[in-house]
Amino acid sequence: MALCYNGMDVRLHGYVDSDFADDVDNRRSITGYVFTLGSAAVSWVSRLQNIIVLSTTEAEYVAATKAYNELIWLNDFMKELGKEQVTPSLHRDSQSVIDLVNNPVYHDRTKHIDVGYHYIRVLLKDCVLSLLKIYTSQNPADMLTKMIATEKLKACSASVSLLR
Repeated sequence: MALCYNGMDVRLHGYVDSDFADDVDNRRSITGYVFTLGSAAVSWVSRLQNIIVLSTTEAEYVAATKAYNELIWLNDFMKELGKEQVTPSLHRDSQSVIDLVNNPVYHDRTKHIDVGYHYIRVLLKDCVLSLLKIYTSQNPADMLTKMIATEKLKACSASVSLLR
């Protein structure tokens, strides 16, 4: 397998996903994200979260925050290269996280989420970044968070230009 880069555009796209407490040893969730430049992957992660979360939404929210950290760094790097991005986007398949990020109203069920993860609300409000819905079946980050069928792996790999 190899990443294939060719004469592509230089738009940065991010895809993020997580599981919920699937690690059998310590019940931590897994964050997975992949960033593409054009259609080829330039940055990716599959890693256990450093906290134990209490819900699927929280696991997805933590993953989104970690992905936003990487997106900010990549966006700044692209600026240094003279390839400034117009509101880079992060795609995710969790509507509950999109709703939580876009609605800063106090929620009883989410008050335990660390303040450090809420700063993505400010980034969205200030139009620094955007958070977009993507269907799970189209999310390449899915391959970084759980076991998937061979056909899904092939589709995810192809969507980030990881080819045989």
